[in-house]
Amino acid sequence: MNDRQFEEILKLAGGKENIRQVTREEQATVLILEDNSKVDMSAPATTDLEVTIRITGAECRLAIRDEFSYYHLLLRDMGAGESMHDQYKREEKHLNRKSFSILPFISDVFRPIMPAILGAAVFKIVLAVITLISTYGFSEPSSFLQSQTFMILKSIGDSAFYLLPVLAAISTARQLKSNIYVAAAIGGLMFYPQMSYLLSGQEEVHFMGVPMVSEAAFFSATLWMILTISAASYVEKAVERFSPKVLQGILAPALTFGILVPLVLLVLGPLGSWIDKRMPAAVDSLLTDAPVVAAMLLGAAFALMLFAGLHYWLVPLMLNELMTNGFSVIIPAMFVAFTAQAGAALAAGLRSRQTEFRKLAFWATGTALLGVPEPAIYAVNMRRMASFGTALIGGAIGGLYFGIVSVKSFALSESAGLLQIPAFMEDGTLNMIHTCAGLVLAFFVSGALTYWLTDRSMKNKHV
Repeated sequence: MNDRQFEEILKLAGGKENIRQVTREEQATVLILEDNSKVDMSAPATTDLEVTIRITGAECRLAIRDEFSYYHLLLRDMGAGESMHDQYKREEKHLNRKSFSILPFISDVFRPIMPAILGAAVFKIVLAVITLISTYGFSEPSSFLQSQTFMILKSIGDSAFYLLPVLAAISTARQLKSNIYVAAAIGGLMFYPQMSYLLSGQEEVHFMGVPMVSEAAFFSATLWMILTISAASYVEKAVERFSPKVLQGILAPALTFGILVPLVLLVLGPLGSWIDKRMPAAVDSLLTDAPVVAAMLLGAAFALMLFAGLHYWLVPLMLNELMTNGFSVIIPAMFVAFTAQAGAALAAGLRSRQTEFRKLAFWATGTALLGVPEPAIYAVNMRRMASFGTALIGGAIGGLYFGIVSVKSFALSESAGLLQIPAFMEDGTLNMIHTCAGLVLAFFVSGALTYWLTDRSMKNKHV
């Protein structure tokens, strides 16, 4: 937190002398004030702080969302006594033990990079609309779709998603207050030309005798990147604590690059090879022997597969379905999973009292419905276990419906969203109607469950 933000907080609270107590609640710093008449109600509108003001009788509480930085600085600069310091230690220990969860942490990692992701998502959606109009609105597809101009515009829209591993690595390091440049170098490892060539699938690759799967994107998936940078942060802090001054700032990055990154590759290499041998066969067998169960499981698990980089193994299966059968049942499962995430994100936004989060949730709902689910998954639904869990349930129920009525997609598109609805049209059948019904079912199930569970959580916490 910079000096300007600290001054804004003091101005909002009516001055340092008006702050009676500083506490922590969940992921917010809470100021309890002496005189609520001194609160500057206009301050939140002119700052970039996420502030919730609540006045109950004579008590006024200001809740400011942060990652402990406001709390630390307020305790120190307000001249807190030893008792307040002890209180802080107890609360921080309690929060670290009871409140830390991987899902809210991932959500906090993604929130700073959401402007780039949302901006790119809107750009991609505009291009998708142009593609849809050019494909279905004219007798012949427009030559613009084949032009170099369109290819460059498409690259601009894809750039933020292509570089998502680097952005996630930087944001993770920022959250953990470690070296963001080391994190960026780790995040960009799979973009290095020689690594890309080695993992292109042209030949078998081994690292220290351990097989490496030929899926470069798997190694830089969001889950593995966040875990790797978290481990790197721990190594950095541990090494810096014992390093001599002459090696501080050098030894930790060297050990991270020389030991930790190879260790991660030695773990992920065999894991990816095991997945490569078993997952496609398992999914293909399930689609053949129990297509209803397969559609339900894929609808539920697709968001998790996207998070762990496992969805890349589904692309060859989709292509094989289209070439062999003329249709795909995996694409509808992906579609219903994204729609369920949109429903949960909308409900989370409606329940939230934070203006910025509501805005993010509403935008994320729209992009998820139009085929870009990352903002809804990472920045909104992963913030609360209830939202993410109900989104998976909604996807499972929608997938179950798709499996029962045998919904099919007849084309493979870059994203599964409402703009791809024409790919579900089939003459003489109700495939299109069943598609819409399943999507509505998934959207409302996940949304209603999220809204209900959030209401119960708020009542239990008496907020």
